[in-house]
Amino acid sequence: MEQALNGGSSSAGGAAPGGADGEPIRWTSIFGLPIHACASLETAVAAVEAKLDAGKTFLTTFINPSAVALARRTPSFAKALARFDVVLPDGIGVVHAVMRLRALPVARISFDSTSLALPVFALAERTGRSVALVGGAPGVAEKAAAHIRQSFPGLNIVLALDGYGDRAQKIERLHALRPDIVVCGMGGVAQEDFLLALTEAGWRGCGFTCGGYLDQLGAGMQYYPAWVDRTNLRWAYRLAREPRRLWRRYLIDYQSFVLLFLQASLAQRFAVRAG
Repeated sequence: MEQALNGGSSSAGGAAPGGADGEPIRWTSIFGLPIHACASLETAVAAVEAKLDAGKTFLTTFINPSAVALARRTPSFAKALARFDVVLPDGIGVVHAVMRLRALPVARISFDSTSLALPVFALAERTGRSVALVGGAPGVAEKAAAHIRQSFPGLNIVLALDGYGDRAQKIERLHALRPDIVVCGMGGVAQEDFLLALTEAGWRGCGFTCGGYLDQLGAGMQYYPAWVDRTNLRWAYRLAREPRRLWRRYLIDYQSFVLLFLQASLAQRFAVRAG
């Protein structure tokens, strides 16, 4: 199933606009999970700017190959994804699956310094939009904010909160400050649930999940060496740096995706031959 999204509603789960040139962001699904095929980073940034200009809520999250296993363990995860305006492929494996199985042009887009984060911060700085960071252990968001301000000195970061403690209190503070952009890094399920709850509380703006990006910013704005990013070996680099935290994701959870991808690719090939 595929659907072109060209300018649409403002609520979570609504349509996403295309880029400045009208290029659509196309909705499809992979292994039971929603995914949006965005042909370029520029198209994604244009969509964000359009929603900010319109004053509409726009929630964006990202999935990598481990999302399949996570959705099996936690059915509420897939339901949460379905309520987001855009679900983008953060992981070269998901990109290959969309291109191979859905024949759609798609770029890998994630909220980190290799992709969407820096253009969004630059956009916020240029247009005077405020930003809030939520996630990580105590002190992580504050340290991340300090590094971001060094690169974007004109950026208005109004709040930096850790990802622990009373969620209702955090939502209350964010609702009171009304930041234009909220970046939430709490890990799969928790970060999606947080942004959805924030929207339900009446906040309006652009929200992004970011996984472990705030932790990565503790070492500076560039976590990955250029050659690692260029060769799409980010997963191997992260596993080498954070084996205790990430071994299950890359060595076990990814296998569910790989198996499904191989099965679907073979079925597609046999169907073509039979036709």
